[in-house]
Amino acid sequence: MDIRQLRSMVAVMDYGGFSAAAAALGTVQSNVSTHLSKLEAEVGFILIDRRTGIPTEEGALVANRARRLLAELEAIKSDLSAMAGDLHGRVRIGMIGTTARWMIPLLVPRTQIAHPNVKLEISEGTSSSLQNRLNVGRVDLALINRPIGASELEFHPLFDESLVLLVDKSHRLANADEISVSDLANVKLITPPKGTGFRDELDAVAATHGVKIESKAEVDGLRLIAALAMDGFGPAILPSSSIPEHQMDHLKSISIKDLAPRRIGFARLAKSLDSAASRAVAEILVQIASENATTPPSGITFLQPN
Repeated sequence: MDIRQLRSMVAVMDYGGFSAAAAALGTVQSNVSTHLSKLEAEVGFILIDRRTGIPTEEGALVANRARRLLAELEAIKSDLSAMAGDLHGRVRIGMIGTTARWMIPLLVPRTQIAHPNVKLEISEGTSSSLQNRLNVGRVDLALINRPIGASELEFHPLFDESLVLLVDKSHRLANADEISVSDLANVKLITPPKGTGFRDELDAVAATHGVKIESKAEVDGLRLIAALAMDGFGPAILPSSSIPEHQMDHLKSISIKDLAPRRIGFARLAKSLDSAASRAVAEILVQIASENATTPPSGITFLQPN
C-alpha cells in the first residue's frame, strides 16, 4: 500500500470517476485504474464498483481513513514550511452559505496578504453536512452554526446572528418592526424540512408559544429559501445576513423578539493536530471577528475573544 494508491482511490470518489480523477491528479486514467487495482488486491476487497463508480462499504471505510492520512502528510509539509519561515499549504474550509456570502470577501484577501503560499479551498454546505465532512476528513475547518451533540468537534464561537422574518411590503405584518413568535400563527412560511437543525429549533420555540409552524413549502437550504422569499414566493424566517441590502426595495425585515440569535463559529476535529496553514487561517477568522475595523452585516454581533 502506498500513497499514490490511496490518493488515486480518494480522487476517484471525490471527482466522480476515473477520467476526472486522472485530470485532477495530472496523470492518465490507466495509472489511476492500476493504482486502485493494486490497492484492492492488497486489502482483499473491491473498493469501487466499476459499473456505477460508487464506493463499496469497504471503500468508504478505507477512503475515510485515507483522507485523514493524506491530510496528515500535507500537514507535515505545512508545519515544516512554517518552521522555515515560508508557510505553505492547502486549507479546505467549509462554510454555511448565508455566512459564506460576506465572509469569503473578508477571509480570502487577508489570507493572501498574510500567507501568499497558503491555498484556500472553500466549499458550501449545511451545518450538519459540514460536520460530517469534518469527521471524514473532507474539510479541515468548518464555519457552522453551533454543533449539537458533536463531542468529537472543537467549536470556537465567532459571532451571534439574529433571525428575522422576511416579508413582501404588501404582507399584513409588514407594518411591524418587531413581532412575537405568536404572531406567526396562520402565516404560511417557506421553511427548511422537518429534521433539520434550524427547523427543529424553530418548531420547539413556536411550541412554547402555542404556535405550530405552517409551511407553504419545505425547502432544503437557507440560501434557496432566501432567494424564493426575495422573489416574492412567500415569507420566511432567515438569518439576517442572508438578505442583501440592495434587494430590500420591496421587502421588509422584521425582528422576532422570542427567537434567540444563532451562534456561528468554526469547528475542527478535537483530537486532530491541525497543520500550520490551518491554524493560520483559524487565527485570521478570529481576527476578522475581533477587530474594530471590520464592519459586520446587519444583525451580526462579533464576539470578543476571551
